[in-house]
Amino acid sequence: MREIRFGIIGVGVPNQVSVGPIGADLYSGIAEWHARYINETPGCKVVAAASRTEAHVRLFAQKFNLGDNWYTDYRKMLERDDIDAVSICTPSGLHAQIGIDAARAGKHVLVEKPIDVTLEKADALIEECERADIKLAVVMPLRFSKVVRFIKRSLDEGYLGKPLLANAFCRRYRTEAYYAESDWRGTWALDGGGACMNQGIHVIDTFIYLVGGVKRIHARIGTLGHKALEVEDVAVADVELESGALGMIECTTCAYPDFGDSIHIYAEKGTVITDGTPPRLTTWELIDSDIKPNLEELEERKEPFTLHRQVIADFVDAIRNDREPTVSGREGRKAVEVILALYKSAREGKEVELPLR
Repeated sequence: MREIRFGIIGVGVPNQVSVGPIGADLYSGIAEWHARYINETPGCKVVAAASRTEAHVRLFAQKFNLGDNWYTDYRKMLERDDIDAVSICTPSGLHAQIGIDAARAGKHVLVEKPIDVTLEKADALIEECERADIKLAVVMPLRFSKVVRFIKRSLDEGYLGKPLLANAFCRRYRTEAYYAESDWRGTWALDGGGACMNQGIHVIDTFIYLVGGVKRIHARIGTLGHKALEVEDVAVADVELESGALGMIECTTCAYPDFGDSIHIYAEKGTVITDGTPPRLTTWELIDSDIKPNLEELEERKEPFTLHRQVIADFVDAIRNDREPTVSGREGRKAVEVILALYKSAREGKEVELPLR
């Protein structure tokens, strides 16, 4: 089995947010979890990293034993012929251009959510990867959740019947400091939005994966709980699904102390409700059926960002077996389109139809 060698682009701000131990040091930022899980995936290794800030990438390289294989210009790193794939963990509004550059350099592309913050840039990345015959995967980890996959199978096999009402809730909490300590987070240009595009995209993607595409959306957004924020921290929308079912999307970063994500599906044959991240199955009630899920089998590993491990394994398998990743660029685009339609509806004060044109 040939080793697949990765470069990491965008390494976060070391020690800004500590999310787990590595020896005497602490992890901080999602790039470090990408690196850890890549190195733990059989036949894979991180060999280089790039960041615009030298101090940050030096520390990252030290933590992951990269030696002098670090760069402040990711394009220099892409010139290396010993890198097969890149993991892009930069601010969201930079994803597409970096991915395009990587594809042109012949590197497979794993990009953190969202794929980018506009459909034009997302489409440009998708088209470039297809043209170059490069694998493109978007990090939407909830699709790999055991609970989500169980619900998806149950819907596909008809145990729940047709969804009639479906709701997606993202009720998170972020402090003023969360936004203030970053020069890109909470901006339209580089974050693409607030509670919906940054936090809510996970549950919105899961929502449309389970119950189908959105046909129409009518939304309101507001900046109500954070003083110096240009994007929304509260959003509500009513939706009509392509199936004819109705529903609601609600996202906020004002819900102290943080209640995570939740999906409610009320269908012809019963009700299913999830809660938390990773999702837990809190309600499973079927009409005239004694089918019961095994909750122990649906539990995830007890580690931070645990589903990223499966995202990376799926991406690597797609490279090795020349198949589409489970969350391809076109799949990763879907939630962005719904969120942009939500923003458009809120700005214009009217219902918006999808697809956006």
